Amino acid sequence: MHIGICAGGPRQEISKEMQADYWIAADSGALHLFEVGIEPDCIIGDMDSISDLAKVEWATRLSRAIVLPAEKDETDTQLALEKAVQQEPERVTLYGVTGGRLDHYQAVLHDVAAYQQRYPTIQFEITNATNRLRFLLPGTTILQQDSYTYCSFFSWHQQVKGLTLEGFKYPVTADTIAMQSSRFTSNEILKDTGSITFSSGICLTIQSREESGD
Repeated sequence: MHIGICAGGPRQEISKEMQADYWIAADSGALHLFEVGIEPDCIIGDMDSISDLAKVEWATRLSRAIVLPAEKDETDTQLALEKAVQQEPERVTLYGVTGGRLDHYQAVLHDVAAYQQRYPTIQFEITNATNRLRFLLPGTTILQQDSYTYCSFFSWHQQVKGLTLEGFKYPVTADTIAMQSSRFTSNEILKDTGSITFSSGICLTIQSREESGD
């Protein structure tokens, strides 16, 4: 199962082209889904970022939301992640989390990294119009060549050791991604797939493409 989580980030991050088998809306992410014609299977949050006017306009569809206290230890997106893993999916994609407040974005990065470590058999990713972000764990991961042209690799909270990149424009063998290093930015997969292998650390991987001029 592929679960999509839609948060309340900038509207331009949301598209009717988004796909998932099961949709969880985090707070005002529900309005984004309504507007692109997607009906969320679950709405969760404190509803503090939904205006009174929107609550009236979408009253019927919001009536089944799991409404939580505004003052709580967890963010709405974190609670949506917790709801997602209860469904035992193979993949969880987060939308609407990258283009708004930087503190919210940082919180989501830390949450997704933590969930990826806690649930290593689930693939977690953050996606917007031009980027797909994942946290990779030690071992070998195959990356597909698709509409995301560039692949960049960064260490997350610790060095990435034993790094080998195969099938890339700039291959690497048994190297290290140091903390705060941007050395492994903007690589490209040459054919259908590229593989990344490393022995220790957590690798923040970002696949990107240029923004469309449309």
